Amino acid sequence: MRKKEWRDGNHMKFESAHATFNRQVDCISTGNVIGHVQLSGFVRPHCEIECNGFTNPPGHLQEYDLNWLMKDFPYFVKDWIRENDSGKSVIAYEFRYWKNGEKYPIGWVVTSEDYQLLDSWVHGTKKAGSALREAIAYITEGN
Repeated sequence: MRKKEWRDGNHMKFESAHATFNRQVDCISTGNVIGHVQLSGFVRPHCEIECNGFTNPPGHLQEYDLNWLMKDFPYFVKDWIRENDSGKSVIAYEFRYWKNGEKYPIGWVVTSEDYQLLDSWVHGTKKAGSALREAIAYITEGN
């Protein structure tokens, strides 16, 4: 996992071919994050049924995770998580930048809970691919 360096008190140093994304990076980190360029969270496996002392039907907690914080993630990312369920939690990430108040996703990433890259999807240009590859270096082990 790449070590973070800071260019000032509010922005992480980030270098890719996507200058707009680079300028907007506040912090890229693992796990549950609601940031300017990153939205991510843990997604529980289908088999996990216990939460806060309550027992839920299988799949309920996974669907809750996929339809709360990740409600705007594309269907293909959510479907991939459901279809590749290993019985362990995963972390789903969206990386995006903003222009005139509108969100522009550059891609999505799914890692294991121990930060191994499971899959990724680029949305957009070669610049978006460059930024997504660089972001992956900050959230995965050994990639």
